[in-house]
Amino acid sequence: MKIYEELKARGLIAQVTDEEEIRELLNNGKATFYIGFDPTADSLHVGHFMALCLMKRLQMAGNRPIALVGGGTGYIGDPSGRTDMRNMMTPETIQHNCDCFKKQMSKFIDFSDGKALMLNNADW
Repeated sequence: MKIYEELKARGLIAQVTDEEEIRELLNNGKATFYIGFDPTADSLHVGHFMALCLMKRLQMAGNRPIALVGGGTGYIGDPSGRTDMRNMMTPETIQHNCDCFKKQMSKFIDFSDGKALMLNNADW
């Protein structure tokens, strides 16, 4: 079973725009994809585990993950409709949290030689 079929069988693919093209890209290790991480703490938590497992599995199939940390969006709050305010963090705290995330993610994801990227939206 190839990676696309495995993900679909596990219920990890719910909807796609062009299934044939997506299947082709993923199964042939030609996809670059991202998953976003909000650096509101200095440690990943159990809620990040599923995303990290997916990133690892797709990387093992030859695809390239981008871990997108929200160093910029961390300054402006959560657009998810929450009613409580996010604690304001200093740029140094946000950078520290991003650095901690990369160290922890490196236990799952291979960032060497451009096999994966960690990008920070604060750089944009």
